[in-house]
Amino acid sequence: MLHRALRQFLALLLLALPSLLAVAGDQIVWGRHHVPPYMIREGEWAHQGIFDLTLDVIREHLPQYDHVDLSAPFPRVMTEIRKGSHWCYIGALKTPERDAYAYFSLPTSIFLPLRIIVRRDRQAQFRSPQSLQALLQNRQFITSVMRDRSYSPTVDRLLAAYPPRENYSEQVEAISMLLAGRIDYMIELPLLAFYQASVMGHPGELVAIPTQEADEVVFNRVMCPKNEWGRQVIEQVNKVLVTQRDKPYYRAIVQRWHDPDSAAEIRKLYDSVFLKMP
Repeated sequence: MLHRALRQFLALLLLALPSLLAVAGDQIVWGRHHVPPYMIREGEWAHQGIFDLTLDVIREHLPQYDHVDLSAPFPRVMTEIRKGSHWCYIGALKTPERDAYAYFSLPTSIFLPLRIIVRRDRQAQFRSPQSLQALLQNRQFITSVMRDRSYSPTVDRLLAAYPPRENYSEQVEAISMLLAGRIDYMIELPLLAFYQASVMGHPGELVAIPTQEADEVVFNRVMCPKNEWGRQVIEQVNKVLVTQRDKPYYRAIVQRWHDPDSAAEIRKLYDSVFLKMP
């Protein structure tokens, strides 16, 4: 009797398994972390970041998936994608290393060039433009970089050649260290650094210094694991981007939070570069 009941249970389980797998396959876990004003997870402007709003567009046009937000540090997100989990992330840069374990969508938004961010009261200690290579070689100055982050092709090469001793998981942590004098400089997007310092009660205390080596504009994308599930998700995401990125409301999202000069620079790039980038 027991064996017959067990056989019946297994038979029912086998019948149900395809539908259970289909349900699991239809869920996307979106790894999210606090990177204002790109991802804003808390406060007055929660969910009004550039990545938040571009992801809203994608989710709205992919109703066939169950979209789940999960707050996690960026290194955790990358670990899950490497493992092949049904996780995706919006805001990733495409690199040769990441191509080995992830699929990438068309560009979703634009990062203007990185700068060296320092406290205003220490600006005289740095040249403008400053050689980032010379700065990384100078062990009298301490910086910190985010684990598993890609900054830009040039900056990534310099960081690989001259790796900093410190690293962090959340930008808020690094901005706090910079303001407190525990690190001397950061390699960061001015928009991100200035916004975070202002939210922390230190508006105008940071300045951005151009670098001699890295003046690259780079593009953010959706990243999913390099398996059949991830390929299908990216295929669907690209269909949404092809139809939505040229619309005025999407252009406004990409320019959001930028000062007028930066927004004008984005507008110059939008049709000639951004929409044509594979």
